[in-house]
Amino acid sequence: MTTAKHLLTTLRTFHLDNPEATWDELRERLKEIAEDALATGSVWDREDMGLGQVYSDLRDDLLEIARTMPLTVPQAKAVSAGSRVLKAAEGRLQGDLHGLVSVIEEMNEDAIINSISRASPSLSVRAPNASLETQSTNDPQRTFRALADLYINERKGDLAPSTMKNIKSTCTVICTVLGELDLEHHTRADLVALREQLLEGRKPSTVNKVLTTLSTVLGWAVANAYISKSFDKKLQISKGTDSGRRAFSSDQIATLMAHANGLPASSWQRWALSLAVVTGARIGELHQLTSKDLIEDAQGVLVMDINTNEKKTTKNKFSVRKVPVVSAYGVDLKALKAFIEAADGRLFKMSSSGFTSMLNQLLRDVLGTEANTGRTFHSIRHHLSGAMKAAEVPAGTVQDILGHSSGTLAFDLYGSTRSVQMGRMVEALEKALSE
Repeated sequence: MTTAKHLLTTLRTFHLDNPEATWDELRERLKEIAEDALATGSVWDREDMGLGQVYSDLRDDLLEIARTMPLTVPQAKAVSAGSRVLKAAEGRLQGDLHGLVSVIEEMNEDAIINSISRASPSLSVRAPNASLETQSTNDPQRTFRALADLYINERKGDLAPSTMKNIKSTCTVICTVLGELDLEHHTRADLVALREQLLEGRKPSTVNKVLTTLSTVLGWAVANAYISKSFDKKLQISKGTDSGRRAFSSDQIATLMAHANGLPASSWQRWALSLAVVTGARIGELHQLTSKDLIEDAQGVLVMDINTNEKKTTKNKFSVRKVPVVSAYGVDLKALKAFIEAADGRLFKMSSSGFTSMLNQLLRDVLGTEANTGRTFHSIRHHLSGAMKAAEVPAGTVQDILGHSSGTLAFDLYGSTRSVQMGRMVEALEKALSE
């Protein structure tokens, strides 16, 4: 049976087009939609989405999907929950906030319960033969929770709210497993047991991210004499942990830019793609851009200023930077400047979640890729880093362009603080992006 176009759109909107999606992944998408509806009063800019639908239409689509299409258990749960989200969003338009608040709170509680369940907190990580004498000397000030709280309090001024939120979330998972373990007396067996429990229901790459946070906190605790040692070294899993993110190939970037250059000069999608390709900016950095952030310098170079003005946020303090906008891949700088001037404020006026969702869907449509295959909008950034490495651009220049804390991170993580002149950055970008 041929699926109607509007049903396909709804499937993609709720991430129901991927039968391998887990309930956790689908729940996070539903929560994102609910939070956006609460924050803005509207989930999407309908004209930009091209849906031509309202909440009631989407609810009808979900009902049709439930009635006619084969579904996995997670998908079935998501369809049911999606109907509740949309009904609550309709209430939001009438001034009733209770429905959306309740849905979001329930999803948050469900996420916490699932995380605790996966972590198996009933299984102690203390070695079975730990002596009673050792256990009796436990100090509550040296539990992972206590150390993490101290670390977070010290670093809260250096990290963006989104980064801090991720750290807190990861620390909560670790605390659930380690419990009241006094880390002054921990053993290698304790941390190996932690790793094994984290692997239950999680990908190795996800576990490695959690272990990175563990090492960060424990390393800080040792350096500041809260504990005398840590046995976290070489806990990382090396087999089957390749990052889920993959760089786009040069041919794919060329295809994306051919599509972008064919869009109307007034199309926000055209300039979001173009700016990402020629600057390597993160999707969140692009979404916050205003017409004041793209200006010509004294040499007539169009410069993108990624800053924290007007309550904008960045990943960390190193992300604040200025990057030249070059005319690689046929980017029409004159048309771009006209778009910037016409915007007279924020360049991209939809919500952050809508901006992200629509651009990632656009990439899949243009390139014919599938969701959850490692190719996302961030793959554009990976491509630029790899292209600069191949062009033998100095690591310091890469650091300044991509906004990394070190040149090693730029090449080791993305391509497998010193300032540079704008002309040097232009030369590096043009060399890396030459067709």
